[in-house]
Amino acid sequence: MAKSRKDNKGRVLRKGESYRSSDGKYQYAYADEAGKRRYIYSKNLTTLRQREEQILRDKLDGIDSGQAKNQTLNDIFDKYMATRKDLAERTFAGYMYQYNAYVRKGIGNRKVKDIKYSDVLLFYKKLMEESNLSYGTVEHLQRELHPAFEMAVRDCIIRTNPTHNVLGQLKKQTGAKRGVRNALTPEQQTAFLEFMDGHPVYDHWKPIYTFFIGTGLRVGDDHVIIRLKLDKPSKYAGLS
Repeated sequence: MAKSRKDNKGRVLRKGESYRSSDGKYQYAYADEAGKRRYIYSKNLTTLRQREEQILRDKLDGIDSGQAKNQTLNDIFDKYMATRKDLAERTFAGYMYQYNAYVRKGIGNRKVKDIKYSDVLLFYKKLMEESNLSYGTVEHLQRELHPAFEMAVRDCIIRTNPTHNVLGQLKKQTGAKRGVRNALTPEQQTAFLEFMDGHPVYDHWKPIYTFFIGTGLRVGDDHVIIRLKLDKPSKYAGLS
């Protein structure tokens, strides 16, 4: 295939650039961070040179443009989760469930380099307004996505984290507020336990609730294993 150092308009091409008279396309050849030969193409010389400048900027900033070109958010998230062996099994499963339910088949398929701050904001708003997700659920998703994007920043795949400070703007635009949990007063705690005392169904569970109220332990604290010996059998003992 014939190539020249000038295009069909007589313009002198830069190092790495060439013009293909067969299809009228401009080509730029360069070596990526691993030394592999790569090419970009455009029918417009100005557009080609804009992309060349982006490649040069990525090199100067240490961005691995080869990885950035191919990595999707799903790739980044799965890699991040592979590093989180410190998570409890239930927590890990919860992260994966939420990601698979709300992210993987949609924005998760997009190239991570193409996801901007505004994309994340619009994605969260859509989840709240169209999928009727609560702000708390979106907040949980943010806890999963933010460190995954941050890992991509540290791995020099992207330059900035598009999830940074996005929740603040989400609150302003949607008026969302985190739900307030009001603790029982001492009087309410006493009334609750007295209600269970001698009840045909709930009396069996009174020792557990007495323990929870006395210690402040949450039911979801799965890193603590509690073994309570109940003083009498119950047909409700198998319930959880």
